[in-house]
Formats: sequence, structure tokens, C-alpha cells
Amino acid sequence: MRTLANIAIACIAITVSAVALPACAQRRPVQPESELLAERAEIKKRFNEGNRIWMEFLVKSVHERRATDPQASVDVLVVSGGGDWGAFGTGVLIGWSGLPAGPTALPKFQVVSGVSTGALIAPFAYLGTAKDLKAIDDLYRNPKPDWVKSRGPLFFLPDNASFAEVPGLEREVDKFIDMDFAKRIAKEFETGRIVVIQTTNMDDGSAQPFNWSFAAKQATEDGNIRRLQNILLASSGIPGAFPPREIDGSLYVDGAVTSNIIYGGAFKRNETFGATWKRMYAGESIPKIRYWVILNNYAAAQPVTVQPTWPSVISRALEVAVRASTTIALRHLFSMAEVNQLRGDGDIEVRWMAIPDSWKAPTEGIFQEATMRSLSDLGMKIGADPASWQTEAP
Repeated sequence: MRTLANIAIACIAITVSAVALPACAQRRPVQPESELLAERAEIKKRFNEGNRIWMEFLVKSVHERRATDPQASVDVLVVSGGGDWGAFGTGVLIGWSGLPAGPTALPKFQVVSGVSTGALIAPFAYLGTAKDLKAIDDLYRNPKPDWVKSRGPLFFLPDNASFAEVPGLEREVDKFIDMDFAKRIAKEFETGRIVVIQTTNMDDGSAQPFNWSFAAKQATEDGNIRRLQNILLASSGIPGAFPPREIDGSLYVDGAVTSNIIYGGAFKRNETFGATWKRMYAGESIPKIRYWVILNNYAAAQPVTVQPTWPSVISRALEVAVRASTTIALRHLFSMAEVNQLRGDGDIEVRWMAIPDSWKAPTEGIFQEATMRSLSDLGMKIGADPASWQTEAP
């Protein structure tokens, strides 16, 4: 992750140096503020309506499950950002899947959410078969040199969408996220399960979670897979370094810009699972919710000696900011669980794990095979040990 911070530093330096260079052309028409504000109001309206619809959809599906399994819980997997360190998360899933049946065995998740590198992992975790988990782990264990590629000597020109291209990453997404894959996702969605991908809407300046399972259903109906792929590429697109993606008329980038984990913290009190359950099935006991959070990073920034130079200071500040925001979000999830119980809206358990402080990258650089394989191996070991899950807020 220090490498990703360095990429951001390069973006800042290039932006500053390119200020005096005129852009060749504006690719998108500039909207007046009145239109943008109207769109913001519409986005907020759709977001609130979507929250209500999908929560009712989820509650209804869980209620149907309880008809045959009265003790059924609602299991939610949350996969964070972390760049190439996502190899830790894919390894965790492999190790976890080998546990025998029991309270900490790998469940069939009702909801899976992913941000940035977690967005690439989430669909495979959602399907959850041994073949799918191996496929995404193999991908992370075998990075290719063209996953990230410089645009050449004129990469700094301000008219470029980014200073790097991602032909290899686009190729992998095209390969794995095809129509057959979308049909499998859509089939699971019909059973009441959801996968959510977090992006950042740059035009509106806000977090934009997509119900990717519903988007898969739409893709199978209209025969167009590109939007489904672009959501993943947008969520994992480091701003300035990787190209942004235009989706439904707006420009999107890395979901980690607005939140490194997504867990439902934006729901209002009357929109939560427990409140919705009580409204729809008054008098019936509320199922327990279990959150399983995988942080593809250290839980906190590692101590280092920072030199008093602007690249060192900015790089360190970005790293600390990402760690701190993730910690705050995780603490909020724990607080949300406690408040939920106090309100009588059901019990919520939160478990999380992160890369141990004792692990060190064997080699410098982004998408290095030795580093990614080391993280995958580490994840397998930790995922296979139920004691690895932490149950206290960081």
C-alpha cells in the first residue's frame, strides 16, 4: 500500500507540473450548476428509494429462509480495498473454506460488499464455490506485467484520462466477467442474495454503491455486459493513476475515495434490517446479523521515520488517512451494532481480521508476484484458524 500512496504522490506532482499546459479538448460537456444540483437531488432520491426496496427484498428473502431454517442468521461479508494486497483476502477465503461445519465455518453469505480490490473479489466470494474461490486466488497469485502500463513519455499531459493504462486488468475482467458469469450472479440474486460494489461518483462528489447482483440481472436481460464490467473497473480505479469510467452519464473512480469498507452505515434508523423486519413481520423474532470484515491491509499505519520533504510527508499522510478512515468506519460498525441492540432491532455480531503487523512485503513495487503469493499464503493460514477473527473494535 505504500506503493499506491507513491502512485498518488506521482499524480499530484504531475498535476502540479501540468497546470500550465493547456488541455487539448474537453471530452464531456460541462453542465451548469443548476443541472448538477438537480441531478444530485435525483441521485439522493434514487439512493433512498433503492435502500428501501433492497432492504425489503433482503428481509423478505431471509423470512422465507426461516420457514425451513428457524435459526438462520444473516451473514454479511465485507471486503476492503488494498490494491495488490487483495491477495490476502483471496487467501483468507481459501483457508476459511476448508473449515468443517460450525459457527465460524465459511457461510453462504446473504450479502457481500466490496470496495476497490475488494470489488474484484466480491463476486467470486458471492458465488462461493471452491472453483470460484480458487479462480480469484489464482488471479491474484499470478499478476501480469501489463495489468498496469505507462502511457509513455507524454503520460503527464493533462488531457490524458490517467497517467497509466490497465490493459491487463481490463483483459482479466473481460475474461472472467462474461455473460455466463452474469447469469450465475443473477440466478443467486433471484434467491434473495445481494452483492454490492462501492464506487465514487466524481461528478456528484459522493459514494455510489451499486447493487451489482441486480446489475447482472439487467445485463442478462439486455445482453450488454459492459456496464457490469465498468462498475468493477471504476471501483478499483485509483484516481489519476487508472482511467475513470463513465457509467450512466457520470464519471466514477475508486470506491475507497469515499469509504474503504461498505457495511450499510448510511441507512437511516427506519431503513435498517431490524426496523424493516419489525415493520414487515411484527411480533416475529429478528434474525441475528453476522458481519465478517476482511481488511486487505494492516489495521493501522506502521511506524516509520518520515523525512521532512513534501513527497515523504504527503505519501505518509495519504497512507495514514486511509488507515484512519478504515478504523473509524470499523468502529462505527461496532457502535451501530450496539445501538441496534439497545433499540431492540436485533443482535449484530462483528468479526474482522487484517494483515498482521509482523508481515513484511518480500519485495518492493506494485503487483509483485512474490508479495502477492506471500499474502495469499498468509491469508490461507489465517483464514483456516477461527481464532484469527477479532471481535473487539480496533
